[in-house]
Amino acid sequence: MQVWNRTALVEEPEVGAVAIRFAYGTVPGRFLAKTILCRKPVTRLYAAWQKSPLSRGKVKKFMARYKIDVSDCTEQEFHDFNAFFTRQRKCYVNQTVDRELPAVADSKLTALPIADDSVFSVKGVPYTTAELLDNAALAETYRGGLCLIFRLSPDDYHRYAYPDSGSREQEVRIPGVLHTVNPIAADLKVYRRNARCYSLLHTAHFGDVVQMEVGALLVGKIVNHQTEAGSMEKLGEKGYFEYGGSTVILLLQQGAVQMDEDILHYSSKGIETKVRLGERIGAAL
Repeated sequence: MQVWNRTALVEEPEVGAVAIRFAYGTVPGRFLAKTILCRKPVTRLYAAWQKSPLSRGKVKKFMARYKIDVSDCTEQEFHDFNAFFTRQRKCYVNQTVDRELPAVADSKLTALPIADDSVFSVKGVPYTTAELLDNAALAETYRGGLCLIFRLSPDDYHRYAYPDSGSREQEVRIPGVLHTVNPIAADLKVYRRNARCYSLLHTAHFGDVVQMEVGALLVGKIVNHQTEAGSMEKLGEKGYFEYGGSTVILLLQQGAVQMDEDILHYSSKGIETKVRLGERIGAAL
């Protein structure tokens, strides 16, 4: 997969892509998703394994394969894979000044305009802005703005932060859905919506921003530190994903931010930009 790293186009492995394509892009995979993988006992068992010492052997193999350095983390030894997946850095490096917008996670970023007919692919699922929020009225306030999709792959750091200081409203949670479009049909087409939660942020420099976390369909868990209304600090840690969760979205209103030109250029070509938590990606207008 080709990615812009802000100096050159590079090839990066697409971690987990083969499994996703099998589960939702083939008849056998869709059959397994519909009949077995969507069962709560199965997902609970898989999640329990990720948190058990039985998964410990997976950690070093994963670190070696993807050349992951944990020397800047609070711990360097992990008793299970989920502990490794949710590892915490000792500190974040803020590379921005007050009116600059930082990346909120280590990720691959796409910045796309929000138009009446916009459809955004999030973890392989198409959403309009209204479908994403499950709120047509709120979605309308972002028409003409920008949708920033921070896609975290399994080898990324899975903690994320606020884009600015200010206040936040109470968290809204939207449950995930997985079922066949027509239970009687023989083609086994799968309708799916990922579990997601979002908060409306009243920021100091970028107006009202929606920050949303998207979990994996079956096993991804979103763990936010604060779910009630309250204050926030720029690049203060908002939360983290347990194994499976992997996308953060920012919705920005029209005229709020001027994104960096390289990000807009490559996003228009369908190429993601590799960013690190705290680096500049745009500035307030």
